[in-house]
Amino acid sequence: MEERLLKLLLRDIPMTLKEAADELKLSESKLNRVCKGLVSRGIIQMEGTGDTVYLRLIRRDISFHGTNPSQKRSIKRRGKKKREDEGPDGFMYA
Repeated sequence: MEERLLKLLLRDIPMTLKEAADELKLSESKLNRVCKGLVSRGIIQMEGTGDTVYLRLIRRDISFHGTNPSQKRSIKRRGKKKREDEGPDGFMYA
């Protein structure tokens, strides 16, 4: 979510929190939580009060790299072999 928001703010379009939430198809509360994390790291700034909160990008030295192909693969999990139900004719009665 942070990457999508930063790419949106890199377009140099002044945006409110509501407009960014609509553009990213997120709820305002979830986007607000993401923005507070970016504010604490000094990447963006939130200005305004009440209903109108503007988002402004402070740092412009942000670059994005593609994801590693190994991150896209599904995780292989080892499953325990299921023991067959031995029932009453099992090894005890052999």
